[in-house]
Amino acid sequence: MSVDSKLVHLDLVQFAARLSERTATPGGGSLAAYYAATGAATASMALRFSTGPKFAAVEADMNRRIQALDELRVRAIELVDRDTDAFERVRAGFKLPAGTDEEKVRKARAVQEATRLAMDVPLETMEVAARALALAAESVGAINKNLASDCASGALGLWAATEAAWLNVRINAGSIEDQDWVRTRLLRGEALRARALELREVVQAGADKLLAT
Repeated sequence: MSVDSKLVHLDLVQFAARLSERTATPGGGSLAAYYAATGAATASMALRFSTGPKFAAVEADMNRRIQALDELRVRAIELVDRDTDAFERVRAGFKLPAGTDEEKVRKARAVQEATRLAMDVPLETMEVAARALALAAESVGAINKNLASDCASGALGLWAATEAAWLNVRINAGSIEDQDWVRTRLLRGEALRARALELREVVQAGADKLLAT
């Protein structure tokens, strides 16, 4: 994908339009990565409003988490295009010639390698989302109560990223021949999914307390 055609260089209207097109990419994996990016961004915004004189006791921790969330946002943005690029490699593999035995072997190998990548990228999105959720959960008890809804909204976006990415992990798993390789990643994905739900509930509970005051 050329620099000019990168999804992350589109505006929001254009990105939504690209998602709506009858094309193989972008799809749910790129959307999941964008959920992660915007979820991390919204959480970091809430934390930025939880610094300054009124929050001197927690400011150092908040600044550390803000920096970490910003780094995760950058990683998630990169995953938007990486997910689409990975699936395009799968498509390219299927287009390889298979007229001879040697070509068939080469094609099968290319498809398997590309599909592994297409499974690993959304798994990385899940990793990013889980790390961002953990930072939001660590912070929610001490954030500016006026930003409780924003922190919780960011967490919900990160949870959505986890769920959407998990679906993309699973759909690619069915096309990979090495079942031991697949099993390891599915177990990791299941653990990340469970952890993300737990962290989302922590943030929601913390935000509910602040919203009730």
